Amino acid sequence: MTEITQRRTTWQKLDARARTVLPFGLTVIVLLFGMTPTYVPGLAQITPMYTLVAIYFWAIYRPDLLGYGLGFVIGVLEDLLTGAPLGVGALTLLLTQWIVFNQHKFFHAKPFAITWFAFGLVAFGAMLLKWVGIGLVTSSGFTPFGDLFASYLITVAVYPIIAWLFSKAQSGLLVEP
Repeated sequence: MTEITQRRTTWQKLDARARTVLPFGLTVIVLLFGMTPTYVPGLAQITPMYTLVAIYFWAIYRPDLLGYGLGFVIGVLEDLLTGAPLGVGALTLLLTQWIVFNQHKFFHAKPFAITWFAFGLVAFGAMLLKWVGIGLVTSSGFTPFGDLFASYLITVAVYPIIAWLFSKAQSGLLVEP
């Protein structure tokens, strides 16, 4: 094998590896985006759950590239960065993955409106789970329900934008050249 052929093979291997970590990388990017200060009064309390959107999307469209292990890592990372009780975010994301993985036949080839509606249901349950988990463990107690509901509405509202961006990344970068 010539050096040029070996170099191409090495670059192809690197390219293939980079493509497999794309869902994880994009999920970490939206996690960090969600942590960016907005300087809008009152918005800090109603931040959307960007990682929930990402985990839900990848669990439907590329479950082979973002399994339970990476979902757990993202959840723990989110807990560490946000100061939430360790494990609450991880449990929420893992439960979301489990629900989507077990309903794979339902999600297969469904129109976007159905997927979005199902996300609204899953997000509502995930928000309540996270709210109860944080409220029971922390000394500050439960956040006001109005803030929780506003965060839920914003999370459901941003789903189409993030799903569109991820679908563009998936179609442009995850296909083999």
